Amino acid sequence: MVMGAGALGSAIGGMLADAGHDVTLIGKERYVSCIRERGLVISGIWGTHIVKDIRALSEPDVTCEPEVVLLTTKSFDTEAAMKALQPLIVDASDTVVISLQNGIGNEEQIARYVGENRTLGGMVITGFEMLQPGDVKVTVSADTIKIGKLNNEITPRVRKIVAVFNEAGIPSDAVDNIRTHIWAKVLYSAALNPLSAIFRVTYGKLAQPHAFAIIEDLIHEAFAVVKAENVTLFWDCAEDYLEYLRHTQIPKTEKHHSSMLNDIERGRKTEIEFLNGVFVKQGKKHHIPTPVNETIVRVIKFLEARES
Repeated sequence: MVMGAGALGSAIGGMLADAGHDVTLIGKERYVSCIRERGLVISGIWGTHIVKDIRALSEPDVTCEPEVVLLTTKSFDTEAAMKALQPLIVDASDTVVISLQNGIGNEEQIARYVGENRTLGGMVITGFEMLQPGDVKVTVSADTIKIGKLNNEITPRVRKIVAVFNEAGIPSDAVDNIRTHIWAKVLYSAALNPLSAIFRVTYGKLAQPHAFAIIEDLIHEAFAVVKAENVTLFWDCAEDYLEYLRHTQIPKTEKHHSSMLNDIERGRKTEIEFLNGVFVKQGKKHHIPTPVNETIVRVIKFLEARES
Protein backbone atom coordinates (compact mmCIF):
# COMPACT_ATOMS: atom_id res chain seq x y z
CA MET A 1 0.00 0.00 0.00
CA VAL A 2 1.15 3.52 -0.83
CA MET A 3 -0.19 6.15 1.57
CA GLY A 4 0.10 9.54 -0.09
CA ALA A 5 -0.08 8.93 -3.83
CA GLY A 6 1.31 12.16 -5.18
CA ALA A 7 4.06 12.18 -7.79
CA LEU A 8 6.57 10.12 -5.78
CA GLY A 9 4.07 7.66 -4.35
CA SER A 10 2.30 7.14 -7.67
CA ALA A 11 5.56 6.52 -9.51
CA ILE A 12 6.91 3.98 -7.02
CA GLY A 13 3.54 2.30 -6.52
CA GLY A 14 2.96 2.20 -10.26
CA MET A 15 6.36 0.62 -10.93
CA LEU A 16 5.66 -2.06 -8.31
CA ALA A 17 2.21 -2.75 -9.77
CA ASP A 18 3.64 -2.92 -13.28
CA ALA A 19 6.04 -5.60 -12.02
CA GLY A 20 3.08 -7.72 -10.91
CA HIS A 21 2.72 -6.77 -7.23
CA ASP A 22 -0.62 -6.12 -5.53
CA VAL A 23 -0.58 -2.37 -4.90
CA THR A 24 -3.18 0.02 -3.52
CA LEU A 25 -2.66 3.76 -3.94
CA ILE A 26 -4.22 6.07 -1.35
CA GLY A 27 -4.34 9.69 -2.46
CA LYS A 28 -6.47 12.73 -3.12
CA GLU A 29 -9.63 11.96 -5.06
CA ARG A 30 -8.79 14.30 -7.94
CA TYR A 31 -5.66 12.23 -8.59
CA VAL A 32 -6.85 8.69 -7.88
CA SER A 33 -10.11 9.10 -9.83
CA CYS A 34 -8.08 9.68 -12.99
CA ILE A 35 -5.98 6.60 -12.26
CA ARG A 36 -9.13 4.51 -11.76
CA GLU A 37 -10.62 5.75 -15.02
CA ARG A 38 -7.59 5.84 -17.33
CA GLY A 39 -4.73 4.09 -15.56
CA LEU A 40 -1.36 5.51 -14.58
CA VAL A 41 1.34 6.66 -16.97
CA ILE A 42 4.96 6.77 -15.75
CA SER A 43 7.66 8.27 -17.97
CA GLY A 44 11.21 9.56 -17.64
CA ILE A 45 14.48 8.01 -16.53
CA TRP A 46 12.85 4.80 -15.23
CA GLY A 47 11.32 4.15 -18.65
CA THR A 48 7.76 4.45 -19.92
CA HIS A 49 5.08 2.37 -18.21
CA ILE A 50 1.31 2.34 -18.68
CA VAL A 51 -0.22 0.75 -15.58
CA LYS A 52 -3.84 -0.35 -15.75
CA ASP A 53 -4.10 -2.97 -12.99
CA ILE A 54 -3.74 -0.82 -9.88
CA ARG A 55 -6.21 -0.04 -7.13
CA ALA A 56 -6.57 3.68 -6.35
CA LEU A 57 -8.63 4.97 -3.40
CA SER A 58 -9.08 8.22 -1.55
CA GLU A 59 -9.37 6.48 1.84
CA PRO A 60 -7.76 3.30 3.22
CA ASP A 61 -9.88 0.15 2.91
CA VAL A 62 -10.28 -1.09 6.49
CA THR A 63 -10.58 -4.70 5.26
CA CYS A 64 -7.07 -4.57 3.81
CA GLU A 65 -4.07 -5.88 5.78
CA PRO A 66 -1.01 -4.68 3.86
CA GLU A 67 2.36 -6.38 4.25
CA VAL A 68 4.17 -3.13 3.55
CA VAL A 69 3.00 0.48 3.75
CA LEU A 70 5.02 3.05 1.84
CA LEU A 71 4.39 6.39 3.53
CA THR A 72 4.88 9.13 0.94
CA THR A 73 2.79 11.95 2.40
CA LYS A 74 4.17 15.37 3.19
CA SER A 75 5.98 15.37 6.52
CA PHE A 76 3.36 17.54 8.21
CA ASP A 77 0.74 14.88 7.37
CA THR A 78 2.59 11.93 8.95
CA GLU A 79 0.56 11.96 12.17
CA ALA A 80 -2.78 12.11 10.34
CA ALA A 81 -1.70 9.36 7.96
CA MET A 82 -0.72 7.03 10.79
CA LYS A 83 -4.04 7.64 12.55
CA ALA A 84 -5.89 6.80 9.32
CA LEU A 85 -3.87 3.61 8.97
CA GLN A 86 -4.59 2.38 12.49
CA PRO A 87 -7.62 0.21 11.62
CA LEU A 88 -5.48 -1.61 9.04
CA ILE A 89 -2.30 -2.16 11.00
CA VAL A 90 -3.20 -2.25 14.69
CA ASP A 91 -3.71 -6.03 14.62
CA ALA A 92 -1.47 -6.77 11.64
CA SER A 93 1.72 -7.38 13.57
CA ASP A 94 3.72 -8.21 10.43
CA THR A 95 3.00 -4.94 8.61
CA VAL A 96 6.00 -2.65 8.25
CA VAL A 97 5.80 1.05 7.46
CA ILE A 98 8.54 2.64 5.35
CA SER A 99 8.93 6.41 5.36
CA LEU A 100 9.96 7.69 1.91
CA GLN A 101 9.46 11.29 2.99
CA ASN A 102 11.44 14.48 3.32
CA GLY A 103 12.78 15.90 6.54
CA ILE A 104 13.57 14.83 10.07
CA GLY A 105 11.21 13.20 12.57
CA ASN A 106 8.91 11.08 10.39
CA GLU A 107 10.31 7.75 11.53
CA GLU A 108 9.91 8.68 15.19
CA GLN A 109 6.23 9.55 14.61
CA ILE A 110 5.64 6.27 12.77
CA ALA A 111 7.36 4.27 15.52
CA ARG A 112 4.96 5.67 18.11
CA TYR A 113 2.17 3.84 16.31
CA VAL A 114 3.79 0.58 15.17
CA GLY A 115 7.00 0.35 17.19
CA GLU A 116 10.57 0.82 16.09
CA ASN A 117 10.90 -2.78 14.92
CA ARG A 118 8.16 -2.28 12.31
CA THR A 119 9.42 1.13 11.18
CA LEU A 120 11.85 1.52 8.30
CA GLY A 121 13.52 4.70 7.14
CA GLY A 122 13.97 5.58 3.52
CA MET A 123 15.99 8.15 1.60
CA VAL A 124 14.84 9.23 -1.86
CA ILE A 125 16.91 11.72 -3.80
CA THR A 126 15.07 11.35 -7.10
CA GLY A 127 12.90 13.95 -8.80
CA PHE A 128 9.24 13.29 -9.62
CA GLU A 129 6.83 15.57 -11.47
CA MET A 130 3.07 15.22 -11.75
CA LEU A 131 2.43 16.36 -15.34
CA GLN A 132 -1.29 15.92 -14.78
CA PRO A 133 -3.40 13.58 -12.64
CA GLY A 134 -2.45 10.03 -13.58
CA ASP A 135 0.66 11.10 -15.50
CA VAL A 136 3.99 11.14 -13.61
CA LYS A 137 7.50 11.80 -14.89
CA VAL A 138 10.68 10.64 -13.11
CA THR A 139 13.01 13.50 -13.94
CA VAL A 140 16.41 13.19 -12.25
CA SER A 141 18.25 11.12 -9.65
CA ALA A 142 21.35 11.78 -7.56
CA ASP A 143 21.45 8.34 -5.90
CA THR A 144 19.64 5.06 -5.40
CA ILE A 145 16.83 4.82 -2.86
CA LYS A 146 18.15 3.75 0.55
CA ILE A 147 16.06 1.64 2.95
CA GLY A 148 17.04 0.54 6.44
CA LYS A 149 15.94 -0.25 9.97
CA LEU A 150 16.36 2.31 12.71
CA ASN A 151 18.57 -0.08 14.70
CA ASN A 152 20.88 -0.39 11.63
CA GLU A 153 20.28 -4.14 11.25
CA ILE A 154 19.94 -5.37 7.66
CA THR A 155 17.38 -8.16 8.05
CA PRO A 156 16.20 -10.68 5.45
CA ARG A 157 12.96 -8.73 5.17
CA VAL A 158 14.77 -5.49 4.40
CA ARG A 159 16.79 -7.31 1.74
CA LYS A 160 13.60 -8.77 0.27
CA ILE A 161 11.89 -5.37 0.08
CA VAL A 162 14.94 -3.86 -1.62
CA ALA A 163 15.10 -6.80 -4.03
CA VAL A 164 11.44 -6.24 -4.95
CA PHE A 165 12.16 -2.56 -5.63
CA ASN A 166 15.13 -3.35 -7.84
CA GLU A 167 13.27 -6.07 -9.75
CA ALA A 168 10.55 -3.49 -10.44
CA GLY A 169 13.09 -1.08 -11.93
CA ILE A 170 13.43 1.15 -8.86
CA PRO A 171 17.19 1.40 -8.09
CA SER A 172 17.54 0.74 -4.34
CA ASP A 173 19.97 -0.37 -1.63
CA ALA A 174 19.61 -1.83 1.87
CA VAL A 175 21.76 0.15 4.31
CA ASP A 176 22.92 -0.17 7.91
CA ASN A 177 23.04 3.59 8.54
CA ILE A 178 19.69 4.95 7.36
CA ARG A 179 19.68 7.89 9.80
CA THR A 180 22.94 9.13 8.27
CA HIS A 181 21.37 8.95 4.80
CA ILE A 182 18.25 10.79 6.00
CA TRP A 183 20.29 13.62 7.53
CA ALA A 184 22.40 13.79 4.36
CA LYS A 185 19.21 14.18 2.31
CA VAL A 186 18.07 16.98 4.61
CA LEU A 187 21.30 18.87 3.91
CA TYR A 188 20.69 18.52 0.18
CA SER A 189 17.02 19.49 0.40
CA ALA A 190 17.62 22.43 2.75
CA ALA A 191 20.34 23.76 0.45
CA LEU A 192 18.40 23.57 -2.82
CA ASN A 193 14.67 23.16 -2.27
CA PRO A 194 13.81 26.57 -0.76
CA LEU A 195 16.20 28.60 -2.90
CA SER A 196 14.81 26.97 -6.04
CA ALA A 197 11.37 28.06 -4.81
CA ILE A 198 12.42 31.58 -3.82
CA PHE A 199 14.34 32.30 -7.04
CA ARG A 200 12.05 30.12 -9.20
CA VAL A 201 14.95 28.38 -10.92
CA THR A 202 16.22 24.86 -11.48
CA TYR A 203 18.81 23.41 -9.12
CA GLY A 204 21.57 23.93 -11.68
CA LYS A 205 21.14 27.70 -11.54
CA LEU A 206 21.95 27.64 -7.81
CA ALA A 207 25.61 26.86 -8.55
CA GLN A 208 25.92 30.51 -9.63
CA PRO A 209 28.29 32.28 -7.17
CA HIS A 210 25.76 34.61 -5.50
CA ALA A 211 23.23 31.82 -4.92
CA PHE A 212 25.86 29.33 -3.83
CA ALA A 213 27.23 31.82 -1.30
CA ILE A 214 23.86 31.63 0.47
CA ILE A 215 24.04 27.84 0.37
CA GLU A 216 27.53 27.93 1.89
CA ASP A 217 26.30 30.00 4.82
CA LEU A 218 23.25 27.85 5.55
CA ILE A 219 25.27 24.61 5.29
CA HIS A 220 27.89 25.91 7.75
CA GLU A 221 25.06 26.67 10.18
CA ALA A 222 23.56 23.23 9.57
CA PHE A 223 26.86 21.46 10.25
CA ALA A 224 27.26 23.28 13.56
CA VAL A 225 23.79 22.07 14.58
CA VAL A 226 24.37 18.51 13.36
CA LYS A 227 27.63 18.34 15.30
CA ALA A 228 25.85 19.48 18.48
CA GLU A 229 23.21 16.78 17.88
CA ASN A 230 25.98 14.13 17.65
CA VAL A 231 24.73 13.04 14.25
CA THR A 232 27.12 11.02 12.08
CA LEU A 233 27.48 12.27 8.51
CA PHE A 234 29.47 11.14 5.49
CA TRP A 235 31.53 14.34 5.53
CA ASP A 236 33.86 15.65 8.24
CA CYS A 237 33.10 19.32 7.66
CA ALA A 238 30.84 21.69 5.78
CA GLU A 239 33.47 22.36 3.12
CA ASP A 240 33.64 18.66 2.22
CA TYR A 241 29.88 18.45 1.78
CA LEU A 242 29.75 21.68 -0.23
CA GLU A 243 32.28 20.21 -2.67
CA TYR A 244 30.12 17.11 -3.04
CA LEU A 245 26.99 19.21 -3.48
CA ARG A 246 28.57 21.46 -6.10
CA HIS A 247 30.38 18.82 -8.14
CA THR A 248 28.18 15.72 -7.76
CA GLN A 249 24.65 16.37 -6.54
CA ILE A 250 23.82 19.59 -8.38
CA PRO A 251 25.09 18.34 -11.77
CA LYS A 252 23.01 15.14 -11.42
CA THR A 253 19.82 17.09 -10.62
CA GLU A 254 20.53 20.40 -12.39
CA LYS A 255 17.31 20.38 -14.45
CA HIS A 256 15.01 19.79 -11.48
CA HIS A 257 12.59 22.37 -10.07
CA SER A 258 11.94 21.89 -6.37
CA SER A 259 8.71 20.42 -5.06
CA MET A 260 8.57 23.44 -2.76
CA LEU A 261 8.23 25.70 -5.81
CA ASN A 262 5.31 23.58 -7.00
CA ASP A 263 3.71 23.81 -3.56
CA ILE A 264 4.03 27.58 -3.44
CA GLU A 265 2.71 28.05 -6.97
CA ARG A 266 -0.32 25.95 -6.06
CA GLY A 267 -0.92 27.75 -2.77
CA ARG A 268 -0.07 24.68 -0.67
CA LYS A 269 1.78 24.35 2.61
CA THR A 270 5.48 23.48 2.25
CA GLU A 271 7.78 21.22 4.26
CA ILE A 272 10.13 24.06 5.23
CA GLU A 273 9.71 23.36 8.97
CA PHE A 274 11.07 19.82 8.44
CA LEU A 275 14.06 21.05 6.43
CA ASN A 276 15.68 24.39 7.29
CA GLY A 277 13.28 24.70 10.20
CA VAL A 278 14.95 21.69 11.83
CA PHE A 279 18.28 23.53 11.96
CA VAL A 280 16.60 26.62 13.38
CA LYS A 281 14.78 24.65 16.08
CA GLN A 282 17.77 22.52 17.07
CA GLY A 283 20.06 25.52 16.84
CA LYS A 284 18.00 27.32 19.48
CA LYS A 285 18.18 24.24 21.69
CA HIS A 286 21.98 24.29 21.51
CA HIS A 287 22.29 28.11 21.49
CA ILE A 288 23.74 28.04 17.97
CA PRO A 289 22.80 31.03 15.78
CA THR A 290 21.17 30.07 12.46
CA PRO A 291 20.26 33.44 10.90
CA VAL A 292 20.49 32.31 7.26
CA ASN A 293 18.28 29.25 7.76
CA GLU A 294 15.86 31.31 9.84
CA THR A 295 15.63 33.96 7.11
CA ILE A 296 14.95 31.29 4.49
CA VAL A 297 12.17 29.82 6.65
CA ARG A 298 10.61 33.28 7.00
CA VAL A 299 10.79 33.97 3.25
CA ILE A 300 9.13 30.65 2.43
CA LYS A 301 6.45 31.29 5.05
CA PHE A 302 5.81 34.69 3.44
CA LEU A 303 5.49 33.10 0.00
CA GLU A 304 3.12 30.47 1.39
CA ALA A 305 0.89 33.19 2.82
CA ARG A 306 1.08 35.35 -0.32
CA GLU A 307 0.14 32.55 -2.71
CA SER A 308 -2.60 31.01 -0.57
